[in-house]
Order: sequence, then structure tokens, then C-alpha cells
Amino acid sequence: MLTVFVVLVGVAIVLLVQYDIVATVLHPDIEGPLSSLFQQGVWNALRTLAQRMPRRKIGWAVLNWSLALMVAGLISLWLALLMLGFALIYYPWISNPAIFASPTPLDRSLSEAIYYSGVTLATLGYGDIQPLTLPFRVVAVLEAITGAITVAFGVAYVLSVYPALARQRAIATALDAEVASQPNAVPMLRRYTRSPVAWQEDLPRHLRALALDLLEMTGSHENHPVLYYAHPMRVQHSFLRILVTTQSLIGLVRYGLSPDRHADLVQHPDVLLLEHALHYSLRRLTASMHIAPLNEPDNADNQHIATVFATLCDDLEQMGLVTARAAASQPVPVLVEAGGTPAHGSDPALDRSSR
Repeated sequence: MLTVFVVLVGVAIVLLVQYDIVATVLHPDIEGPLSSLFQQGVWNALRTLAQRMPRRKIGWAVLNWSLALMVAGLISLWLALLMLGFALIYYPWISNPAIFASPTPLDRSLSEAIYYSGVTLATLGYGDIQPLTLPFRVVAVLEAITGAITVAFGVAYVLSVYPALARQRAIATALDAEVASQPNAVPMLRRYTRSPVAWQEDLPRHLRALALDLLEMTGSHENHPVLYYAHPMRVQHSFLRILVTTQSLIGLVRYGLSPDRHADLVQHPDVLLLEHALHYSLRRLTASMHIAPLNEPDNADNQHIATVFATLCDDLEQMGLVTARAAASQPVPVLVEAGGTPAHGSDPALDRSSR
């Protein structure tokens, strides 16, 4: 009975690892159970360590290792669990000379089974332990193939994650240059107000490009949630900074400008596309990170929003633009996605929180 239990545990571990690899590397809509728990564990450990550092800069350097440790650690975890899973399959019979041949007698120990499993998984083929029966020869061949496939998928995982990260940093760097390293988009808008052509044509075109980039990055984060844990040394390279700057752009252009005097820009399709993209990105972020939805805003929240709106209007008026505070026959409605059924993983409360 114990033998059956040990073998079943080994088979379950092998199947779980295979499922996690497929979910993490190949399937865009399934969250790998092992990868998710491992990444959360690594992040929590690094965050705890960073909080205990004497200087904040050292703590940021610790967190900067999160992505590298998660990617390398996850691939190592897959291989280690596969080695353990197959070792449990071999374990009940590893000392049986009728099933496994060896120059010296083998002990029935887990260490012997792990050694043989590791050699087989890595396809080293020392030949000191050889399976004699057909079932275990088949299992050994399957383990060798599984090890090679796991390494190949690990390489594919690395080649998927790091180009997406490089793309994100390129977009973040370009956007940071546009806003002069400020978290708000006022410097960017100020540049476009100097020319009617830039204001009416170049700005909407740029906002459309930003919307498409944002959707692309959101898709990359959904396919590979490990990207959420990327913690660059410079906040200007982070995905969060892109979201904050995009939110500032929408606040200025869509809700700060007068819908009467700047109707062409406030209602421009490319501006609406950018707001759609931001809403979608925030909803997918909360779903992928399992963030609890926010409650309805209270008086303090409303007061803060009013203060931010006043500051926003002040910035626009300093550029000589007419704001919604000065001229708005009716308020601009908050844009929400059309359709009655929320997308998979979304929550109506998240729609409110994204606004």
C-alpha cells in the first residue's frame, strides 16, 4: 500500500509540473499554480528583506533582483520537482537487482533514487545504474525527454519575458523623456501647445501610439505575470510609472480641457482609445494580481479628487488653455466599456477602482 502511495505521489508531482509549464509558458489564459505561488513567495521574502535594510537604496537593489530570481528559480524548481517526482517512482524498486543493475549493491534509499533520477533527467548517462525491465526503461526514456523539453521551455520562457521587459523599458524611457521625468504629463502637453499642427494632429497620433503600446504591455503582463514583479532601480522604467503618466494625460486632455472650447480633442477617437486602454489595463492588473476591489469613494476621496482637479486646471490655464472649470456646459462623462457581460476575471467594482 505504501508503495502505491509513493508512486502516486511521484506521478502527481510530475503531472503538476507539466501542467504548470504548459500554463506558464504556452497558455495565455491559465495561471500556473506552482509559478504563481513561487513568485509570490519570492517577492514576499525579498520585500521583507528589503524592509530590513538600513538604507532604502539597498532595499531597492534587493527588490531589483526579484525578476531574475523568479525566472531562474522557477526553471530550477521545475527541474528539481521533476527529479523528485521520478525518484519517488523509482524508489520502491531501486534496490531490487532484478529491476536495476549496478556494479555495487544499491540501498533502498531516497538518495539513491534521486541520484539515478537526476542523472537520467540531465541525460548524463553514467551507466552505473541501469533499468533492466521494460516498464522502467520506458519511464527512464520519458524522464530524459521530459528533462530536455523542460529546459527548452525554460529557454522559451526567458526569451518571452526579457524582450517584453526590454520593450516596456524602451516605452517607459521615451515617455519619461516626453514628460521631462515628471510623474504628470504637463511638460508633454506644453510642448504640443506651441504649434496648432502639433496640438491638433501630432498629439492625438501620439496618444494613439501610447494606447497601442499600453495594450501590448498589458498583454505581455497577462501572458507572463512575472513581469509585474519587475522592480527597476529607476522608477521611470516601471510599468506603474507608465500607468501613472497615462492617467495624468487622460486627466488633462479628457477631463481638464473645456469640452466646449476643445471639443475636437476631448472627444477625439484616439483620446477615447487611450482611456479605454487604461481602463482595460487596470482591470487586468487587478485581476492578475488578485487585488481586492476598492470601496466607493468617501468624502475624503472626493475632496482629494477635487484638489487634484483644481491643480490640473491650474496647470492647463497656465498654458493658456480653457479648462472644464471655466467653460463646460455639461460634464464629460466617465468613459466605460460597452457591453453587458464583464470579461472573464473582471469585476464591476474594479471598473470603479480604475477610474
